Amino acid sequence: MSTRWLAFTLLAVTVLACQDPRQKAIEQVGHDEALLKEVNGKVNEVIRNSADCDAAKPLILEADQKIEEVRPQLSAPASGQTLDALKAQLDRIKQVCP
Repeated sequence: MSTRWLAFTLLAVTVLACQDPRQKAIEQVGHDEALLKEVNGKVNEVIRNSADCDAAKPLILEADQKIEEVRPQLSAPASGQTLDALKAQLDRIKQVCP
């Protein structure tokens, strides 16, 4: 009986240990997703106003600041690539509205 209890306890600990890294990865992806959603909103606001450079310029500054604020907080490599794509869109508009 005691051997069964020990085996069960070891199995339970092993299962919990295996689930923890996956759970942490899921939480990190969720965190990155929330940050990227904020940046995406700022960049989309710039895109919507890109026809009017006077309106877009202050929004460009805000979006640039948000990108730099968020970059060190991202954990997944794919999140960094997404942020780079948003930065590229912003850079194209900066060329139109210097």
